Amino acid sequence: MLNQNRNNSISLLVLSFISFSFFFASCQKDPVINDSSYIPEIEIRDSTYIYTKDIYLWDDVLPPIEDFKPRNSVDIFGVMTKVRSFQPLDRFSFVEKKEDTDNANQGKDSDFGFLVKFSTSSTDLRVNYVYQSSPGGIAGVKRGWKIIALNGRALDGSKPADITFLNDVFFGTSRSADFTFQKPDGSTVISKIAKNLYPLNTILYKNVYSYGSKKIGYLVYNQFGGISSVYELTNAIDYFQSNGVNEMVIDLRYNRGGFVSTQDTLANMLAPQSVGRGQNIMYKYIFNKKYTKWNETTFFNKTGTLNLSKIVFIVTPASASASELLINNLRPVMNVKLVGEKNTYGKPVGFFPIPVFDYNIYPVSFKTVNSVGSADYYEGFPVDKITIDDLSKDFGDINEASLKEALNYINSGAFSSKVQSRILSTGSSVSEYQLDGINENLNAPVRKIEIENRRDKMPRPIRELQEKFR
Repeated sequence: MLNQNRNNSISLLVLSFISFSFFFASCQKDPVINDSSYIPEIEIRDSTYIYTKDIYLWDDVLPPIEDFKPRNSVDIFGVMTKVRSFQPLDRFSFVEKKEDTDNANQGKDSDFGFLVKFSTSSTDLRVNYVYQSSPGGIAGVKRGWKIIALNGRALDGSKPADITFLNDVFFGTSRSADFTFQKPDGSTVISKIAKNLYPLNTILYKNVYSYGSKKIGYLVYNQFGGISSVYELTNAIDYFQSNGVNEMVIDLRYNRGGFVSTQDTLANMLAPQSVGRGQNIMYKYIFNKKYTKWNETTFFNKTGTLNLSKIVFIVTPASASASELLINNLRPVMNVKLVGEKNTYGKPVGFFPIPVFDYNIYPVSFKTVNSVGSADYYEGFPVDKITIDDLSKDFGDINEASLKEALNYINSGAFSSKVQSRILSTGSSVSEYQLDGINENLNAPVRKIEIENRRDKMPRPIRELQEKFR
């Protein structure tokens, strides 16, 4: 996800290739077996560390390869886990199979197409969002539906075995599951849903609300996807412009990030006309000391006719990466307010895919700094008004707690004096703090969505060199 238009951007992979070749030329090893079933596990682990050590943002904390000993790690995932252990700020560097990267690039995923979280107790498990064309969306599943049984098993989030079971069903090898849902009207629906590949609709909801002279656009944006997501955003902004929108609420409560190039697109759509085109800084890339020539500035290039002076974002601790970059970039040029449960996730860094055999590795490679020097928000952005994630209501309901507060601010210029907190079910066996921890463990496997993969925007020489290692 490096910025483009630099002749020297080829240097990383050239240097990495030279380092890779030199390392293996100077080491004694068994001859390569000409067998399609041969898996070069040693080479995978060694090259993973060589590339990571070279491009890592905090490269000075990583020891020489002979001290790190990547061959002592059980596999490529173990190498990256060990890398993270040298930098407490790094919760992000990861590895994935190339096929998963390809699906992400195409705006596709293969799962049930919805996620869940515990709402008011450790037994109140609810759907928090659904993708329209996914298996869950086709089955008619809606936000707010309660899961009262999964494969015939009632679940209690306070029991670790139930969390393990739930994670295995959603993120493990299970290909289908039987869900017993309770709808908001109290009726039940039993559905057998199979995981499948589907196109993502990254916009979950949009609407316009009229309050006197104010036309307020509301957009629920769930992932900074690739080109298909850009088309969705373009159509949505056209919809808001044609309806005379002059205020905006952007709902990023479950948006874990995505393509930085898509963030650029949305930032240019939402920024005021005063940012102009190519005159005002949006943000800067900062690489490690070896690659300071890659440090580059991205400027605003305003598009569309929206001319907003303020914007309200709805967030949760799941709002991460490109979501936070958008917030950070717009703060210097307009009045930005945040409403939601707690701080955002805290990810001011990014990476790009580096191919290693059948994998792509993503070591943290750069950080971003906005036009006034704001960076290093590893604790996330605090909200201006605490609101609950109200799973009793669907997106767009003006009585949903977070949207209600956002609309109130836009209409009155102030937040309500009401102190909001989650009301736990009578007899709940866990505290609000414990419930947050349960949901964090439940959704931990979703961290792969934080990919800031911008391969489609990389310079051609880099793409061509990457092909050599595929």
